[in-house]
Amino acid sequence: MQSLQDRIREAIEEEIHAGKLKPGSQLDERALAEQFDSSRTPVREALLMLAAQGLVTIAPRAGIFVHQATMAELVAMFETLAEMEGVVARLATQRIGAAGRAALVSAFEQGRAYVEAADMPGYVEANRAFHDVLYHATANPYLADQIRMLRRRLAIYGRHRGLINPARMPGSFHEHGLIVAAVLEGNADAAASEMRAHISAGGKAVADLVLMAQDAYCESAGSTVAR
Repeated sequence: MQSLQDRIREAIEEEIHAGKLKPGSQLDERALAEQFDSSRTPVREALLMLAAQGLVTIAPRAGIFVHQATMAELVAMFETLAEMEGVVARLATQRIGAAGRAALVSAFEQGRAYVEAADMPGYVEANRAFHDVLYHATANPYLADQIRMLRRRLAIYGRHRGLINPARMPGSFHEHGLIVAAVLEGNADAAASEMRAHISAGGKAVADLVLMAQDAYCESAGSTVAR
């Protein structure tokens, strides 16, 4: 049976990832205890676990806040994602079979219609499916799980704009095409290089994340629960 502290931790974590609790928002132990009809001890333990995950910052004499990543942290996370996705592309190219190649082409082509229709939600889902095909082709679920965790962490800062914005859709789709071509040619080095370029988008994606973080901080700073 799941403990009360785990239920509280999961509920707070979900609110953070859903954007209900924004970076910089202050967390009140007493209010949380009332919300979950518990004493403050399970709440405190849940918050300590979230702090260990890097989702909460406990500042002595200041309070407890949803973690607000620094610019350096965001850049580091994004650089890590680009390198990990590059490894995915390399391994997928070396291990993908005929069924995987067909699935990759199909996932790529599905994105085309969404780009032409300027359907942002549709393209976001197509993008997820495209990358999932490559994750599956690596036959390395541990690597895929680590990437998904990092993407989820980054999405906290891009909740309102997303890691892909409408202006980025055509370029993202074109880059997918370059990755597909490299994978189908069996060129693992090119696939890894194209994937890293796709994720970093020549540095623009990193700059976007920095701006998103600044916007999130400014928005939270103007709220009643912010630092």
